[in-house]
Amino acid sequence: MKISVVIPVYNSSEVLFKLFESIDKVFSDLTIAYQIVFVDDYSDDNSWEKIRAIKNQNPGKIVAIRLAKNFGQHNAIFCGLQYCTGDFIITMDDDMQHPPTEIPKLIECQKSTQSDLVYGISKDYKRPLFRRITSHGFKFTTKHTSSSTAEGSSFRMMKLDLAKKIIAHKQSFVFIDELISWYTKNIEFVYVEHDHSLLKKSRYSASKLIKLYFNLVFGYNATLLRLITFLGISSSFISFLVGVLFILKKIFFHIRIGFTGIIVSITFSSGVILLSIGIIGEYLRRMYTILNAHPQYYISEILE
Repeated sequence: MKISVVIPVYNSSEVLFKLFESIDKVFSDLTIAYQIVFVDDYSDDNSWEKIRAIKNQNPGKIVAIRLAKNFGQHNAIFCGLQYCTGDFIITMDDDMQHPPTEIPKLIECQKSTQSDLVYGISKDYKRPLFRRITSHGFKFTTKHTSSSTAEGSSFRMMKLDLAKKIIAHKQSFVFIDELISWYTKNIEFVYVEHDHSLLKKSRYSASKLIKLYFNLVFGYNATLLRLITFLGISSSFISFLVGVLFILKKIFFHIRIGFTGIIVSITFSSGVILLSIGIIGEYLRRMYTILNAHPQYYISEILE
């Protein structure tokens, strides 16, 4: 058996040597052949130079890829999957929050269950408060708007056959966990340790998290389009009730009806219409991006 490990890298030069040494020791102890695919997502520190040095010191074990711009974590993983040669593929972050020493738990779980995918999850994620809040938001959204599991993790092990199905997709934004859910329900979970990040600063700013959130909501489901239908039906029903109320007041109570009711009705309906147009426009923009073949990633340099 051979295992490929895909690691998206962004501004993590200070921990890359330690990360590699830890992974190398794990597989040496397990006597399992392995390959590491480092994908540098256009870091602005010297991460690429560190990856190049690791590659030069360990020929045959490393594939080093540098993207031409920052495409995001999931797109970087997607790129790395294309170069995997192992029977199984493990994906993990570069900050060692998921310690490489937990890799054997993924392997043992897959062996015992013969699952297509194993997620390494934790009972105690050591993240800043803002990241915990956004993580819960992602899980809530995923649970109610998509078919993927809400308990996913970037620390995962999958069969090569499943990875090949995933990389056949051509949309510009890829969300690995959603694509996985399209092909298999044979998914298992195993509890692993989760440490504090060895990096001083989070690579996910608030704007990047919001962008990722909107990409997930608009990119993989039509929930908001269904919401438009619901709003249309609801507003029509409310408008009908309001209209009946004004008619009854006019007939039975001889109340003079002024412009207030009309203005409120127009304002409400206009707001619903504008919101609906905006949502439809966002979906159309994404369709336009797909039709124009916006690249998922572009490689500026690769060392195999």
